[in-house]
Amino acid sequence: MFKNSLSEEQFQALVERLSKRKNDLEGRITIETVKDSLKELGLSGLLRENDIDEVCKQMNRELRMRQWTNYFKFALILMILTAPLAAFGGYKLREVIVANFTQLVGLTNVEDLESKELSILVKNIQEPVNSLETDNDKLEEIIQDLKTENETLKNLGKPYPISQGTRNSGITEPTPTPVSSQSVEQEGIIYELKSCQKSSNVNSSTQSLRCTLLITSTKKNVKLTLYSNGVHERRSRIIEQGKEYLATKVKFGTYSNKYQVRNSLIKDIPIEAIITFDGVPLDVNQIDVLQLTTSLYSSYYHGLINPEFRDLSVTPKE
Repeated sequence: MFKNSLSEEQFQALVERLSKRKNDLEGRITIETVKDSLKELGLSGLLRENDIDEVCKQMNRELRMRQWTNYFKFALILMILTAPLAAFGGYKLREVIVANFTQLVGLTNVEDLESKELSILVKNIQEPVNSLETDNDKLEEIIQDLKTENETLKNLGKPYPISQGTRNSGITEPTPTPVSSQSVEQEGIIYELKSCQKSSNVNSSTQSLRCTLLITSTKKNVKLTLYSNGVHERRSRIIEQGKEYLATKVKFGTYSNKYQVRNSLIKDIPIEAIITFDGVPLDVNQIDVLQLTTSLYSSYYHGLINPEFRDLSVTPKE
């Protein structure tokens, strides 16, 4: 290639370059033309030496800003368009790896991988669920305490309510009555005491008593908690000649616990409950008061219920 000659491609490139320069120059206004135009408008006297430079710099900044904005929009559009393709490609790559290189992922088949992913998902979900259940139980305890305190404040100054089983005529000395005849209904819950019986847990000085009762709800959607010796002084007890004995175990349906048991009640269907009292002296053959502590969860009432049964005979072990 001679220095004093151009190829056809070089000539075409030179023509395009000069044409572009010509177009740029045609779109520009010379300084002399600018000054003449300002003179015609009567603004030439206000023109300073750096005004033209400042205007050019500002326009250049705005032009670059528009260019960067356009670049950003273009990049964002590319990301939006390619994201599904990348996700699909990653999924296909995962299938290929699992199908052909199972040893690399430590799995033998796809079912193992799905099982592992499912177990991780269940574990991640179980922790917040357990935390929410714990918080819910605490909130229920607080709500019960507040409602109980509110009811106590409302009942200040009112006469103490006496259940039907505690009414006695005249001033005669109360006598032990058959426990099967005693029942108490409070807040739609019927507590029917069947028996208080001595159990086989007897040693040289103490015995165990088991009081059996049927609990029935007259309404739907009811949950009831029966306490043995729970928190916040929620406990069931018997009192005989001034001596107090606390329950040591409670059974409600198929559930049993040393502290408390909750069960769901079906309308008009009784469920058996058994409250056990250990460490009762052998000479206790009757009970002055059996007081239960229960907690009702329903749409019409949330709070504690304390049914009482008085003047009970203790039946011997069968």
